[in-house]
Amino acid sequence: MLAIGRSFLTVSGLIAIYIDPTEPARLAELTYAVLFGYVLYSLIVVAFVHRASRVAPRDGEILHGIDILWVATLTFVSSGPTSPFFLFFLFVQLAAAIRWGFRETVVTTAVTVAIFLVETGIAGAWNPEWFPWTDMATNRSILRVAYFVVTGCLIGYLAEQEKELRAEIAAVADAARQPRVELGLGGSVTAVSRELLRIFDAAAIDFVIQDFETRRTMLWRVEPHDERTASRRALHLELDPSQQAAWLFDDPGRAWHARQAADGSGYAVRVAEPDVWPLQRNSVNLPQALTAVRRFTTLTVGNLGLCEEWRGRVYLFDAAHTDNLERSLHFLESLTEHITPALTNVFLLRRLRSRAGAVERARVARELHDGAIQALFGIEMKIEALRRRTTLTAAAVQAELGDVQHLLQAEVLALRELMQALRPIELETSDQLPDVLASLVERFRRDTSVSARFVFDGHPISLPAPTALELARIVQEALVNVRKHSRARNVLVRLTNTDHTCTLVIEDDGRGFEFEGRLSSRELEKRRVGPAIIKERARIAGAELAVDSAPGIGARLELTLDAGVHA
Repeated sequence: MLAIGRSFLTVSGLIAIYIDPTEPARLAELTYAVLFGYVLYSLIVVAFVHRASRVAPRDGEILHGIDILWVATLTFVSSGPTSPFFLFFLFVQLAAAIRWGFRETVVTTAVTVAIFLVETGIAGAWNPEWFPWTDMATNRSILRVAYFVVTGCLIGYLAEQEKELRAEIAAVADAARQPRVELGLGGSVTAVSRELLRIFDAAAIDFVIQDFETRRTMLWRVEPHDERTASRRALHLELDPSQQAAWLFDDPGRAWHARQAADGSGYAVRVAEPDVWPLQRNSVNLPQALTAVRRFTTLTVGNLGLCEEWRGRVYLFDAAHTDNLERSLHFLESLTEHITPALTNVFLLRRLRSRAGAVERARVARELHDGAIQALFGIEMKIEALRRRTTLTAAAVQAELGDVQHLLQAEVLALRELMQALRPIELETSDQLPDVLASLVERFRRDTSVSARFVFDGHPISLPAPTALELARIVQEALVNVRKHSRARNVLVRLTNTDHTCTLVIEDDGRGFEFEGRLSSRELEKRRVGPAIIKERARIAGAELAVDSAPGIGARLELTLDAGVHA
């Protein structure tokens, strides 16, 4: 950008003096030569920047120094302090602001003012010989110097603010990326704490989170040495109710800073209010349990959380980057505001997984209670009755023992199915789906002695892996239903994949459902019939379910996925 701006400025200056050659009135040929050289230099820099993959900082410093020399030479040979190219110095100031910031721009301004003053002095001393036409009044010189200084300071200040803003945006983006589902809540909090430790250069960080549903409060502590050990989690503690009051006391605002008084008598507190830039003075009584944990001079605090779900508080002890306290506190407020949604996702997913685990455990307990435990209780009663009946013949005893053995075999099979349902299906990509289904059908045939077959037709499967997993679970559930309810002697599972659709069909010659005919998924929901778990899994997979039933003859389940579901 600077290279193009420099070329445009120099070419524009050359065109201007060509169209109106009245200025400069003296040393015109030399001025043309210097300006033409500056144009060539600008074009060479454009070519260099275009070909280079990146410009090193050292190259930028060299180019900046050469620009100052070119502009100083050009203004000197073209009427000195009254040169029409006076505003070329503004380009030099802008270049310093874009490349660096406030300090470098101020230094550049000081150099340009010094050059201007030297040219003014030369013009005054050599006015009759070199600059006979120059009428450089003192007041005009003062105004031009003031113009240089004010412009340089304002441009430098704006450049510094823009640089800090970019750094803050990058820091917010980095911090918001730290919470990740695969890290879990503890790993995400640790990653965020390490990022805050790096940004604010704090001596230590304590991060507190309270779950409103369980009323549990957790504390993570991160020290500077933990930052160098990325794989190591922070010290993790669960707080009791008395400790909760010490860490989650009523504080004065969303972000605030406390500094200990010189005599150690208390803390001076400054609070950042939303949409109000000046900090507000306030007072806070820090709990003794908090101040006794660590020795610190300053404490910077930010609050975050989601109403009625969770709340958190981050404590930064002796943060070094608080020279501009207003900016630091408002930055911390913005940072916690952006971190909150990412942490909320991890937090709620953790709660959802906990609930799902509880639901699954309750289902397994119900299955065991209604199935294996009841069956074992029945077997116990049958054996007890058999023990008391001493008059039974050997044939009758054999018959009773055969019934017991049949019940035991049935429950062993039911427990095996329950274990298979709990075991994760190893299916990483959809092209493994036919092999997985074939394995499920073969295991069902071997365990139940039901004649079961699997057939696959068509192109290789190209479904999203979660969708393919749902289809495998549907086949697993359907085979369990066949064993428990259908009393079928034959089962066929067919998977067909074409360019436009993928179809899964499961049919048997058992009892069928309580209705007759073909019903779509919408009709099944309306009439509240059909296999509930399979209907739910079909909805998750995005498949269209249709069920054909002929009571006493058999049933047929058909799931169809259109091309839009394909990966």
